[in-house]
Amino acid sequence: NEVRRSLPEVNWDYAVVERLNTSDLTTSLIPFNLGKAILENDPAQNVQLQPGDVITIFSKDDITVQFSKQPIFVRLEGELAVSGVYQVKPGETLRQLVARVGGLSPNAYLFGAEFERESTRVLQQKRLDEVLDRLEQEVQRNQGAKSVLSKEEADLAKAAAEGQLALISRLRKIRATGRIVLEMSQDRAQFEGLPDLRLEDGDRFFVPASPSTVSVVGAIYNTSTFIYRPEKRLSDYLAQAGGPTKDADSGSIYVIRADGTVISRRQSGYLFSRLESERIMPGDTVVVPENMDRFRFTKELKDWSQIFYQFALGVAGLKVLRNL
Repeated sequence: NEVRRSLPEVNWDYAVVERLNTSDLTTSLIPFNLGKAILENDPAQNVQLQPGDVITIFSKDDITVQFSKQPIFVRLEGELAVSGVYQVKPGETLRQLVARVGGLSPNAYLFGAEFERESTRVLQQKRLDEVLDRLEQEVQRNQGAKSVLSKEEADLAKAAAEGQLALISRLRKIRATGRIVLEMSQDRAQFEGLPDLRLEDGDRFFVPASPSTVSVVGAIYNTSTFIYRPEKRLSDYLAQAGGPTKDADSGSIYVIRADGTVISRRQSGYLFSRLESERIMPGDTVVVPENMDRFRFTKELKDWSQIFYQFALGVAGLKVLRNL
């Protein structure tokens, strides 16, 4: 059910004749424009061949051509006028493509739109793996550097290290999505608010229907999803969930926006009182992390919001973290 190029496309701009000079056995290359020679019958490009010549015709995958000449197929899904797979015109941006297919449906929730890119996913996963490798090395280094005086202390240190390595193992189950935050305004629901983002082959743009709920997860008394009310603030949803438990890290509460961004008290100048009164949007997720002081082996592990923000893991990553 996937639309994709079945074969690499011919590079009509460049081909080459490889010619052996019989006098000194040297090889020369004679480049020519294949399209002009074959399709336009241009005599200037129609090279006169000699016995022994070798003609090599390249695809656009063999030698990377300029971006405007690369074939680009983009998947548009969800609340658009016509969802499907579209070939992008040279220089066409995301906003222009959405306009060309007829725009959005009346039920579209553009603030929660997801834009995913394969090259971004590969880079995100590489960076995430590097962080986890560094954490694992730090655990092993700390374990070897400890001076243990008794068997009891040795057993405690071993148990702590095993717990830390188990946590890292669970974190490795998180996979980067390749999501790029579009920085949409909360109040602009039309495709004119989309950025003029240049498209790449394999991009995916998904626009969900307008949600009607807000989720609250983590160290609370009742992990649940609540009906969205425009007048409610973060503190109201926390109260509905029973509030943070005694093991919660209330100073590190954060909100994963439907657009993939994160707001937290740890952001510079962001007071907790301001966070409590923050306007919550449909599809947002309020996260109350557990107190991670028992995992002091790294400060990087403390700030979940930074990890989510850097790698755009979004709510999908919570399915793993909720069981940590």
